[in-house]
Amino acid sequence: MAPKAAITNNLLPLPLTPAHVMKKPTFPYYPHLLFIVLLAIISFVYGYQDMLVKKPQSVHKWRQADGASIALNYYQGGMNFFKPEVHNLTSDSGTSGKCCPSEAPVLYYTVACLYKIFGYHDWIYRGLNTLIFFCGLFFLFRLFLYLIKDVFWAIALPLLFFTSPLLVYYANNYPINTTALALSIIAWYYFSRFLFERKTKWFYICVLFFFLAAALKVTALFSPVAIGFIYLLELFKLRKFGSEGKLFLSFKKCMLPLGLIFLLVAAWLKYAHDYNVAHDCTYFSTTVFPIWDLDKTEIGHVIDNVKNIWLPDYFHVSVLVFLLLAFVYCGINYKKLPALFGICFAVILILAVVYVLLQFRQFADHDYYVIDLYLLPVLVLAGAFFVLKQQYGKFFSSPALKIVFAVFVCLNVFYAKGKVNERYTGPVNDYAANKDFYWVSTYLRQIGIPPGDTVISVPDMTNVSLYLMNVRGWTEYTDARLNRGNPVPYNADEAGIKSSVSKGAKYLIVNGIEELYKKPYLQKFATRLIGKYNKILVFNLKSGAANFSAGQRKILKNFSCDAESISADKEFFMGADSTKFSFGKSRNDSCAHGGKYACRLDKNIPYGMTVKIPDVKYGESFVITVWRKKQAQTKSTIIASADSTYYNNEFIVTETAGQWEKLSKEFFIPENLAGKEITIYLYNEDSLPAWFDDLEIICYDSFENIFKKTP
Repeated sequence: MAPKAAITNNLLPLPLTPAHVMKKPTFPYYPHLLFIVLLAIISFVYGYQDMLVKKPQSVHKWRQADGASIALNYYQGGMNFFKPEVHNLTSDSGTSGKCCPSEAPVLYYTVACLYKIFGYHDWIYRGLNTLIFFCGLFFLFRLFLYLIKDVFWAIALPLLFFTSPLLVYYANNYPINTTALALSIIAWYYFSRFLFERKTKWFYICVLFFFLAAALKVTALFSPVAIGFIYLLELFKLRKFGSEGKLFLSFKKCMLPLGLIFLLVAAWLKYAHDYNVAHDCTYFSTTVFPIWDLDKTEIGHVIDNVKNIWLPDYFHVSVLVFLLLAFVYCGINYKKLPALFGICFAVILILAVVYVLLQFRQFADHDYYVIDLYLLPVLVLAGAFFVLKQQYGKFFSSPALKIVFAVFVCLNVFYAKGKVNERYTGPVNDYAANKDFYWVSTYLRQIGIPPGDTVISVPDMTNVSLYLMNVRGWTEYTDARLNRGNPVPYNADEAGIKSSVSKGAKYLIVNGIEELYKKPYLQKFATRLIGKYNKILVFNLKSGAANFSAGQRKILKNFSCDAESISADKEFFMGADSTKFSFGKSRNDSCAHGGKYACRLDKNIPYGMTVKIPDVKYGESFVITVWRKKQAQTKSTIIASADSTYYNNEFIVTETAGQWEKLSKEFFIPENLAGKEITIYLYNEDSLPAWFDDLEIICYDSFENIFKKTP
């Protein structure tokens, strides 16, 4: 009779023998060291050493800041595990930041404990998250080494897994999806040891890690559900997983610990729900957004976003094809897989499909939701290479194949590096526009604004600026009430600002004086300037004499063109101060807003009234207005451009008069365009003609001159 610990054909297909499977790995520790060294090198290639110190930024910086905000509030607010808070005061009718995410805040609390020891540093949060993910990769290496007994493949497959730009970006970051995935991988390693060795201690360890994973992300329960399903098959004698006896010999020793996972996770979810209800909080999503709540157009939008925006960040297309082939190979050789493995994979796949259907809307804008599904590629690779070794051992061990695969991994490492670099240095990262928020906290302390004070921060639709400044308060966030109630906007108008002041807002913090002109309702509250940090202005909302007025701007130049005057050669419109505007041939007398002539643009003459203004200065502002004859769905507008930067998407109609409407646009010159030449012109890309008249361009002096009286 085979020994009790032996593995039968129902678990592992021939030709492996029980003795071969059960024998502990005899490899020396150099493969482990080699894997760690290669992982460190690849991390260096990705630039992890630079990312480690970055505050929340780039793609989904809002969710990054939320996790970091909970940790920081624990650290500063008393370390009560059961009372998580964020800096954004949207709970309790907009008076507190008490809100509870669906995940148990174990990681956030641990980070706060580390802050108590080492002080508050963002690298601690990123570093802990990264370390846990690296542990997951290390145990993935150990899992492959344990299953397929080949050092190269045990190293190469986890490293290929680490070429997903999505994982590379979030592993060294603030969201905890990669952390939960890593803990699930560790749990699967110990569950595999339990399967092959039948030692209960491995089962207890795997249950512990499954619990930690599920506490962070409820989707990590997929694996315990699959294991529970295996138990039921054994219990009702629907399937046998070992000729020497049952796999799960004791309900008390095996299923009770597993059931405890579900009980504890359910208890936290109930607590989180009750906590949020008690504080009237809908800040964190604790519900589902199913596909059946969407119409055909909305479903198409989600699919388009996934396909065109997010898919290249899941894996390079070559890896996606590789995984698809591995999945097909597993399907073809389903009967050659360990029976338990095949059933677990099928259950997890079904649960993954259900998860996608229940959270379908979220996949349009939240790439990190896909990380919860990355256990499937792990299982696919494990199954495919397990069978591949048994069927094609010689090919599996081929040096040529391993060289090709090593090159394949390297190419994907550099692909991932490029994609992640885009997230930090490309246009998706608005760090440059908001960089002052990242460094202003020390200045705020210097002018007497401690973390406990409350502020209004604009422009910001999120919680990010509040976290970066480490102050509590309100932004321009709109509480959508989980799309199940009337949205609650904050600080969207004068009434919103007054509401925040009535709730205790002491200061108005404005990132860029241009906001006062984009949102004129702010000017009434921006009268007591108490500080300026680069572009950031700090106003006292409670006390102090008025010392600032947004109306102090000085007009430097005024350009106007009414289409009535034209040069002798008819090449230019002549402005009131003899300024020449190009494309005078577009003058037309078929209609006009004022006078006799207007500028007519069509497919033959699409440009008109063009003027170039050289050597613009940082902080100068332009207000452009023009009258346009009203037409349905016209594609004509004014464009201002400088050095490939275009200001042409935010023109608004401020006035109408008969068949004419007045367009208006205001913008400020940023630092990167200082000294450049700006071109302002009319443009019509439509096949139908468009008429413009009475163009006016006002250039105001740099706003730096406003602060001469700044305290």
